[in-house]
Formats: sequence, structure tokens, C-alpha cells
Amino acid sequence: MKFTGAAIATFTSALLVSKSSAFSFGVLPRNQGTTLNRQGVVLSVSTESSSDISSELSSGVEYQAQDGIRVVDYGSVQDQNNLMERALRDAREIHLSRSTDLMNTSEVENRLMGINDEVVKEVGHEVGNFSELSTDKDLLQKTAALLRAKATPGLFDDIDYRTNKISKPEFYGEEEAKYKALLEKAYDESGEVTSAFAKTFYLGTTLLPPQAQQAIWAIYVWCRRTDEIVDAPRNLGSDELNNAAMLQDLAEWELRLENLWQYGEVVDVLDLPLLDVRKNYPDLSIQPFMDMIRGMLMDIPELGVERYNEWEELHLYCYRVAGTVGLMSMPIFGTKPGVTIEEAK
Repeated sequence: MKFTGAAIATFTSALLVSKSSAFSFGVLPRNQGTTLNRQGVVLSVSTESSSDISSELSSGVEYQAQDGIRVVDYGSVQDQNNLMERALRDAREIHLSRSTDLMNTSEVENRLMGINDEVVKEVGHEVGNFSELSTDKDLLQKTAALLRAKATPGLFDDIDYRTNKISKPEFYGEEEAKYKALLEKAYDESGEVTSAFAKTFYLGTTLLPPQAQQAIWAIYVWCRRTDEIVDAPRNLGSDELNNAAMLQDLAEWELRLENLWQYGEVVDVLDLPLLDVRKNYPDLSIQPFMDMIRGMLMDIPELGVERYNEWEELHLYCYRVAGTVGLMSMPIFGTKPGVTIEEAK
């Protein structure tokens, strides 16, 4: 699957299905001849031919739209017993049982999660490699703290710094310009990534007001990174190790998303724009982001679905990999007067 921008009106991107080798699970070695930064992990799931999505299909909420068209809402639909959900849950539980740390690098490269050779080649330079973060170790977290402080009261839960590995930031008002500069730089780089991968789509974003333009860039980059986590080549010696590493990264990516939404916590500099979007658009739901992660997994042979026999099955897939992006964008584009976000859905 490759994530590409389509139309600025709906931002429901076309995601092309790419076939990969049969899915299997294995053990990540303890740094034996690789650059892995985590300890061994075994994903103990069965080897069914594909996930059974019949339960998810039957859980969709059906209703009639104003024009009489039958609509099925698959938002948040999950079958906790199918292979895909069990695999992701196993990876998540393994991570949580081992550490409360969230890593900012992928399993196989010393780069930000979801940034790889292909991304760097398209953009033309390393992504998220800001020199000021090396000279000021607290700059990232102080910038995040500033954004949380400016959010609507109650939007974020308080971070428990006693159990969280990030330090409690302390900053002074006169330093605010420095934090804003880092945020703007992260937004600019998000725009570069969007432009590199979706040139026509990027051109459309230039017609938006500045805040909306930047918000769409931030969402695009999150989607881009999610896709790269699933699709990026891994060279760990076997499909089993490659797939285990992918699931570890994806489980961690989901945890990072949840922590950003609930606590306003960031792990790397490209999280800052999405945190700012969360602050500026408090009605933006986490659900389409969570659903997109599952859409990415539906492409993996023997883990997701290899062949769609009915429209309803394809409908679920299309919602997760494309319809979700429209829902992510809706609070930013807004709706016509008199129409709520819920009605527009």
C-alpha cells in the first residue's frame, strides 16, 4: 500500500495495494548483528489464512442518509478475536510488559519512526534531524509543554512525571519565541514531506488559510509515517523477523498516538505539528487515526484480507484507508452553515 494525496476537497487519499510475502511471526534477536534497539519478542498467534472480518462487518451501524442512500458507519468497529487484532494486541502487550518507554526510532534504522531511505530520498534530506535539538535536550518537551498550556482547559490529562520517562519541563515566558520557532520548523518540514510525495495535493493546500494548510500537512505526515511503518522494507534476515519488527513498531506507534491525544505527549519533533492540530481543533477525534492503522494491516497477506468477495468487505477496507482521512480533515475544512460534523459524516 502506498499513501498518496488525491483531492483537496475531501483528502480521501487513494491507497494502492502492494502485495508482500506470506505473513509469519518470529523472534526479534537481542541486537545480534543488527541495529535493533529492543529486546527479544515472540508473537504467539495462530497462522490462519486470513482474518475473519465478518464480525466487524456485522457491527457496522447502518442508517439512511438524507438522500435515501444506505450508509454503514464502520468507525471504531473491531473484532478483538480476529488474527489482525490479536497480533497487534500481542505486540502491544509485549511492549507494555517490558517498558513504559516509547522509542522515537524504528526497529531497524536510527531514524524517526516511519522515516526511511525512501522518504529521505523523496524529500532530499534527512527528516526531523534538527540541530537545535542536539544542543538543547529539553527544547522538544518544553515546546510540547507550551502547546499543552495553551490548549483548552481539560483537553489533556496531566502527565504523571513520576512514572513517565520525560522530565517535567520548566520554561520562561521570554523563551516562547524559541519554542514557536521549533514548531514552525517542524510544520515547514511536514510541508516538504507532503510536497515530495503528493505534489498536486500539496499545491491544493496552498489555497487554504495558513493554519488549515499546516494542519493538513501534519495529518498527511502522520498518515505517511503510518504507511511507511507497515510497508517499508526490513532486512532482518527472514520474513518472520521482518514482520515481528513491523508489528512492534506499529504497536508502539498506536501507543504514541493514544498518549498524544490523552496527555499531549510527544516523542519526536514531527509529533509537535499533530499536537498543535489537536490543540487547535479539539473536536478532532482519535478514532479515524486508530481505524487507519487497522486499514494498513488489512493489506498484509495472512494477517489481513487477501481477497474481497463482497462489496461490504471492500467498504470496510475503503473506510479504513481512505474514508478515515476525510474524517481527519473534516474539522479543519469545516462544514457549511447549519451542518454539524456528525451530520456531515
